[in-house]
Amino acid sequence: MIKPCARVLSSLLLSSALLSASEEVSFGMPEMKLVKEFKKGERKVLRYEHDSIAEWGYAKPQQDYFYVLPLTDNPEKKPLHVVLHSAGCSGDIVLDLAFKKPDWFHYVGLEDQVVIYLDCAKNRNDWWWGAHAIKRESEKYADAYCPTEKRILTTIEWAVKTYQVDRNRVYLSGISMGGSGSLGIGMRRGDIFAAVNLMVPAGIEHIQHRVFGKDVPDPPILVNFSAQNDNWSKGQEKLIAYFEEKKFPLVFAWGQHGHNSSTAGYHPAAQAFPWRSIRKNEAYPVFSNASTDNNYPGFKNATGGDKSGQIGALFRWKTIADTPSNFQIDLRLVNKTELKPALKGKIDLPNTANTAVSFRRLQRFKTKAGQTYQWSLSREGKTLQTGSAKADESGLLTIRKLHISIQSARLKVKH
Repeated sequence: MIKPCARVLSSLLLSSALLSASEEVSFGMPEMKLVKEFKKGERKVLRYEHDSIAEWGYAKPQQDYFYVLPLTDNPEKKPLHVVLHSAGCSGDIVLDLAFKKPDWFHYVGLEDQVVIYLDCAKNRNDWWWGAHAIKRESEKYADAYCPTEKRILTTIEWAVKTYQVDRNRVYLSGISMGGSGSLGIGMRRGDIFAAVNLMVPAGIEHIQHRVFGKDVPDPPILVNFSAQNDNWSKGQEKLIAYFEEKKFPLVFAWGQHGHNSSTAGYHPAAQAFPWRSIRKNEAYPVFSNASTDNNYPGFKNATGGDKSGQIGALFRWKTIADTPSNFQIDLRLVNKTELKPALKGKIDLPNTANTAVSFRRLQRFKTKAGQTYQWSLSREGKTLQTGSAKADESGLLTIRKLHISIQSARLKVKH
């Protein structure tokens, strides 16, 4: 179990880093010095250190470090997994935990991934991955990144370039404080991250500052494990409601598990959700008002509902076509075979679901506000449903009352 893990330099020469729908991916570039190389298990580990730079806007100069797990021979177009640690950790400690706790996948990268472990413990102005700095000077950072956020984004961009990373497969995860930071930094930057995965995120203030009420790119798919009897889970009901309103992608699982770093006991469909197969350059569906969703009971079970459950975790899909005139996607429910080894004990999985489906990150098939689109759902040449749907004022297209089952069905949308 892990405990919950700046002021801007005044100068007209510095970038204000104003937040908008099209934002910078880095802010200057310090010299990243390789100071140590060693092995943990079968993986090479590199420790880098660097000084802060003026573009970040720290009130005082500081030094920081991070670790990289590179791949042999530095192959091109491999995924990058970015890890933010909890308040009980540091960049050093989280690296050790990644090898001691292989089931904590929020800290453990896959064998074919470059992994980077960042730090916000060495310099306390960085604490809570910038959320505290934003709270202290909320007006100052309402429309500008704080120094910590600039440092994190710059370091990620350095890693992408240095290790020839596939920009469509950059993933962010964190536990507790790292989960809060992943919400605030990651969910705003759908132009950088393909998916974000959290364990017991410690508060939602960071994402409230950076996403709520803001114009953001189509966000990364969010996988979120939270225990409603955890004091740090307060506000999760607001996050669920906002994502439902905005039709943002959410896989959410909860239970009476406290502030614990392991996903054991949470719904196996959320544990087994293939978040590290999501690509930033592929469209994804957003499922809402699904008949298969459980009812989140609120903080400390204040509003009643299911003591454990999931939202959006049961759906799986595969994009088939995304052309200027035609969009096709296969939709289905997960089956028990896919849930091993997360499946422990008996669990009843539904065979059918009624749900609304919206579409984000469309690549070539573009939807326009107020325009009507024809759709059909079929399986093995047999038409199951047909209809039309109109895109809303933002251009988001939602098809309601779709009937999905464990047997894959193809949804086709056209102008």
